[in-house]
Amino acid sequence: MSSPLPSVRDPGAAASSARPPAPNVHSPPLSEIHARALYRPVPPVGLDDDGYPYSDSLPVESQSHERARAHVVDVVRARYADRADVFAASELGFYFERGNRKALVVPDAFVVFGVDANPDLSYKLWEHRRVPDFVMEVLSRHTWRKDVHDKPALYADLGVREYWLFDPFRTRRDGGAVLEGRRLAGRDWVPVAPCAAGDGFVSGVLDLDILVAEDELRLRDRETGEVVPNLAESIERNKQSNKRADEEAARAHEEAARADREAARAEATGRRLAELEAQLAELQR
Repeated sequence: MSSPLPSVRDPGAAASSARPPAPNVHSPPLSEIHARALYRPVPPVGLDDDGYPYSDSLPVESQSHERARAHVVDVVRARYADRADVFAASELGFYFERGNRKALVVPDAFVVFGVDANPDLSYKLWEHRRVPDFVMEVLSRHTWRKDVHDKPALYADLGVREYWLFDPFRTRRDGGAVLEGRRLAGRDWVPVAPCAAGDGFVSGVLDLDILVAEDELRLRDRETGEVVPNLAESIERNKQSNKRADEEAARAHEEAARADREAARAEATGRRLAELEAQLAELQR
């Protein structure tokens, strides 16, 4: 974990550092060491076939939370659509100790490289053998202390390579920034580097810039410098594209109709000239 972060353009390097940590038989389990970081499902809960909770009754924090975590997942899925070994999810339970249904965290968004799986109900470490490479938590007044103070140590011990915090409502009371990214160096978290434009930070794991613009979380392609459109922008772009296509089709239809009319007029004129020529020839006999 102390080696430099590999670029995700190298699939093997991206996946190699995300293996689960070797258990230490002389230490308490991580679920005991980091009990304050764990998620406690709100009854009633849904259980999978093995009795692990996969859904509960906690309501969505806000639309801002939903947009932020969905945007991260949507961008990653689109960016790596040609790779079957990249998994991205939001609000999916992550169980990290087999047989312990309390060893659960539910990141707002997480990404795993090098895993050939697409779990629907929960992500179980003993089944997929890969720790998330990237985790983002969207803070709220109910969760910010746990996200800021309790979860970082757990994620570090698990081997998560990058941990990001986004605070859309400025709920932190510790003077923390609206957007904060950390990468794992050895066993310690260190700040991620600012991006070249100076308006955000570099995610070496995702190979994207992450920034906040007009209070919204945005991701930017580091090669092109283009901000990846969010869902609303994508919908609007599709609408505008469809509108332009409809307008072009209408213009083409009108041009074709005009050409048909001109051809019909030319044909009628030709017939009339032929009739006049025939009449003139008849008179000259």
